[in-house]
Amino acid sequence: HGWNDNYVESATASFSLAPGDAGKTFILKDAAVTVTLPSLSDINAGYKVTLISGDDSEHILTGGASKIYGCAFDMTAGDDATAQLELTGHSTITPGAGMIIGSKYDIISDGTNWYVYIIAGAEVAGS
Repeated sequence: HGWNDNYVESATASFSLAPGDAGKTFILKDAAVTVTLPSLSDINAGYKVTLISGDDSEHILTGGASKIYGCAFDMTAGDDATAQLELTGHSTITPGAGMIIGSKYDIISDGTNWYVYIIAGAEVAGS
């Protein structure tokens, strides 16, 4: 199901990902965009998408009732302990001020949970 990593779409307003978005890359720009993950019951294991910041806005990722696991790296923190945030079953991922163009969210599901790996230009928090 979905695309084979060969589809790029711009997103300038908040939106919900759909099952058919699997394999797509979204460039988030022109304002802070909130992206809502699809319900796990609506997708197949292996569903993956990539989000890339096309501006310096604080783009938010929400899983609704689904849990998000993984790791976020703040590339501006250097060797500081705040450079890495372990995502341990959060429902929302929110970056701090100072995001940079090119910050990236790689998202995949095994059908039970979401796994997100973030390379950002700002500290990222989970809740």
